Amino acid sequence: MDPSIDEVDANGLIEFGDGFDLCDDNLLWEGTTVEVNDGVNLNDDELVSEANDGKDGDEGCSHQVSSPNEVAGQKSVMNKPFVDQVFETWEAAYEFYNNYAYATGFGLRISSTMKSNITKDVISRQYVCDKEGEKKVKEKRDDVKELRERRLTRMNCKAKIIIKLRDNQWKVTTFDDIHSHELTSPVKRQMHHSHSQFRNNKSCKNLIEQLGGSNFKPAQIKNAINSTSNAPVVSTNQVIAHLRALRENNMGKEAVTVANHFQKRKSEDPNFYFELELDTNGTLRSMFWADSRAREAYLTFSDVIIFDVTYKTNRFKMPFAPFTGVNHHRQSTLFGCALLADEREETFTWLFEQWLTCMFGKAPGAIITDMDGAMRNAIRKVFPQTRHRFCSWHIKKHLLEHVADMRDADSNFYKDYNRWFFRRKIEDSETEWKTMVDRYGIDEIHWLGKMWDLREHWVPAYWRDTFTAGMTSSQRSESINSFFDGYVNQNTSLVEFLSQYDKALVERRKAESEEDFKSKNTIAKLNTTSPLERKAGEFYTKKMFTIFQDEMMGNFALWKDKLGKNGNVVEYSVGIRTDDKKKYVRVLFDSSNDATATCECAKFEREGILCRHIIHVMDRKQLPTIPKHYLLKRWSIDARYRAGGTTSVTQGDTSGVNGLKRWCLMSTWQQLIEKVGNDEILFKKMTDFCTELAVEVEKKEKEIVSPQSDLVTVGSQVQSNIGLSQIPQSNIGPSQIPLSNIDSSQILGFTIRDPEVVRTKGRPKRATRHVSGIEATQAKKQQRQCQNCGEYGHYRTSCQKRAKVAANEKKKDDKGEEAEGDQIVESIAM
Repeated sequence: MDPSIDEVDANGLIEFGDGFDLCDDNLLWEGTTVEVNDGVNLNDDELVSEANDGKDGDEGCSHQVSSPNEVAGQKSVMNKPFVDQVFETWEAAYEFYNNYAYATGFGLRISSTMKSNITKDVISRQYVCDKEGEKKVKEKRDDVKELRERRLTRMNCKAKIIIKLRDNQWKVTTFDDIHSHELTSPVKRQMHHSHSQFRNNKSCKNLIEQLGGSNFKPAQIKNAINSTSNAPVVSTNQVIAHLRALRENNMGKEAVTVANHFQKRKSEDPNFYFELELDTNGTLRSMFWADSRAREAYLTFSDVIIFDVTYKTNRFKMPFAPFTGVNHHRQSTLFGCALLADEREETFTWLFEQWLTCMFGKAPGAIITDMDGAMRNAIRKVFPQTRHRFCSWHIKKHLLEHVADMRDADSNFYKDYNRWFFRRKIEDSETEWKTMVDRYGIDEIHWLGKMWDLREHWVPAYWRDTFTAGMTSSQRSESINSFFDGYVNQNTSLVEFLSQYDKALVERRKAESEEDFKSKNTIAKLNTTSPLERKAGEFYTKKMFTIFQDEMMGNFALWKDKLGKNGNVVEYSVGIRTDDKKKYVRVLFDSSNDATATCECAKFEREGILCRHIIHVMDRKQLPTIPKHYLLKRWSIDARYRAGGTTSVTQGDTSGVNGLKRWCLMSTWQQLIEKVGNDEILFKKMTDFCTELAVEVEKKEKEIVSPQSDLVTVGSQVQSNIGLSQIPQSNIGPSQIPLSNIDSSQILGFTIRDPEVVRTKGRPKRATRHVSGIEATQAKKQQRQCQNCGEYGHYRTSCQKRAKVAANEKKKDDKGEEAEGDQIVESIAM
């Protein structure tokens, strides 16, 4: 006896237990029948048949088939549809027929729907077996490549049910239950699309969306969900299809969703700043946003920022433009971000103006970008006092492309170039440049000649007195962009991009918090007994102390020669004892007052940390500590978190009350609250102070009405005037009307259209310029090589030459077979 059959009663009828398969012919013995209610018998010749033909039209008749049990030890019965059966809704009819299909062993799909010509409502629905119909064959073969067709899934099955709307009820008008194929076993029935657990499982779909938003790949999502169940719940293709449908549902509404997202962030963080730029039709052009922590961090680390533009991060091809800085751990930190409509000067001007508004009018000390002309003009217009430096990586890249004619095998171009480029003094740099021009014939038309006119943006001699935190390229910005690799592409929606950006922000701040913890909860290990190293260990963060310690240890290999003295100022020549004296650098040390020193290498001016040459002189002078003016607060452990630290940003400012001062006061007050904690005495002091101040402010308000400022103060919160800005005035045509500023509270009621696809400045797919040898070699390494023809760009399996050879051989074989057939026919005829 088969274990899936419970018993055979005295009448020869079989009762089924769990796991019985109606399609398994081995379970049906000759002469044995399977009972279905209403006298229907299923034998091995006819698995499915009409139940009680003479009673189809009888009202209230019951047609039932046995179904596999869901609970062990129990038997279940599924009703069978019949003509004139009535349902309240079409959903109920579909569910009923789908349950019947699952119990029987086939899947469903929607075949057709019919609408009323008058009301346009659906009045008829037809559901069929998923094997209904035949596949429409489309000839896709050609003489070059053969396509392997998929296996057939349609078997011209006639099983179906038609329901029609009659008197506000859905009535079964047609029911055919004849299948032209074997039915599916109970174990595999859930693999039908209509029976899959995923299809009707909302929790499963929500989990897919959450895992998809956490950068899980479809295969990983499938494995994670299926690991919670004994049977497969979802497939990789279903995950992909659901995520794709989710993106498609947001199409046309992405701009509104973005505004809602920013509005939600604004409610959670009152100091969150965002600005949306719309054209006169309400189409989104550009957006800029920054949260409160980024704005606060900028006040401390505003001495240098990096601005870079990246492509292929969203489906609208809007360039991604993050503002990146360096924190006190020498980590990259995000100050803000923008998605732009284009890369014209007007757009960059709008963005930088929004940046100034967001950052309380505080311009960066220095900014590093690529060599884009529109960007350069906008920086000159909005940040006139900011030093603008070109990315050194882009300079080197263009140098390889444009000096190919100068770097012959016998040429000393690079040697002469480096001698000029690394000159420390501007006068020496200009002298060496004249030598380069005469030797290599560099004119104003040549790339180097044009770059010489912009030398203040990239030649090191012009940047020796400007702090850049040791950065010369936009590599830190590109490291931020690398976080998105594999997670965003040219098909990513704006909402998905914002989600990934928020995750990148969390990851960066988590790394910063970890370094804060290490710096605050550990003590620096000293290598010497020098008081200079001891002071640095107490002041600097863990990372910065490591850099200082390298300089400290390097000073022991140096030697100094006294060159002269002028009052309290002594001039030394410092360098490695075994090196040529020409490589020594000059150090001026002033022993008066707070002991100042300047070095020819200008490491402190550029990176904000003492060089080994100055340390060597100070150590030999036996200074008891590092002078305060050589300890930059931006590199200290408490750079951002000491109470009252933010207020120091505005010390010495006598311009009156402004947005920056209010922000700093609010930040200091919040830090004090955190410091007080559960101390009741200090908390009472703060409360009493606030009460007294509130009374004084109330009296002041009654006397005079304060003028409206650029910020609106609400309690202890500072709220920016944020809204939807108009397009640049230069872009407004005769028929366009500029938009007025709209408060952020009105965004939800404002109609915002999705942005248009941006045509970026990125290199076209087919570049016409000359490719350098290095680029050609790198491209050759990255390309796949065919083992058949030896060419690059494809594999052997997709080789066109191999396919053509195979097609020709097949034609020859076909002609040979035809010739042999003709000979056989002729021989038979003879």
